Amino acid sequence: MPHHAELIQDFQVKLKEMVGTHCLLCDQTPRVATAFHCRLHHNLLVQRRSLQELQPFNTPSNTEQFHQRGQGFNASSGRYTAPVSGFYQLTASLLLESNESQKKPHARQRESVKASICIESLCQSNVSLETVTGVSTTGGEFSILLTGTLYLQAGEYVSILIDNGTGSALTILQDSLFSGILIGV
Repeated sequence: MPHHAELIQDFQVKLKEMVGTHCLLCDQTPRVATAFHCRLHHNLLVQRRSLQELQPFNTPSNTEQFHQRGQGFNASSGRYTAPVSGFYQLTASLLLESNESQKKPHARQRESVKASICIESLCQSNVSLETVTGVSTTGGEFSILLTGTLYLQAGEYVSILIDNGTGSALTILQDSLFSGILIGV
């Protein structure tokens, strides 16, 4: 059976024959220009009926919970600044805990939390990714997965914001993740 490298060479030769000219991508391995993947540094309390930006995240010295290619992510502010203009695939995987310990007699059946990945802290249509999740008034842990593509201009930053629309505090657990990768210019 041919070795992995031999298969790649054979594929590159066949691809060059099909295209009829030199294939720019055939002679080089695609490279990730800029990316980050990090974990929230510690549990974070979000007060009831408040908006909060998630920060800080673990620093690059803790390689198990922080990976970065390029220099765009600021762990202390929780903001990723785009080094080049382009399309970025962004993901927030959040684990939350409602601090509601018992059902209140006048509580609504379901309250909501909005999680957003926003450009320049502007959580508006066409400049953010967002999802709204209903929260049980009986408390407990729940998760939010937010993923999508945003176009960032060089120098613009993105960060995660939580809008706690419930009547009690929430805790964002330190197992929450934030990641992004440049997918095209």
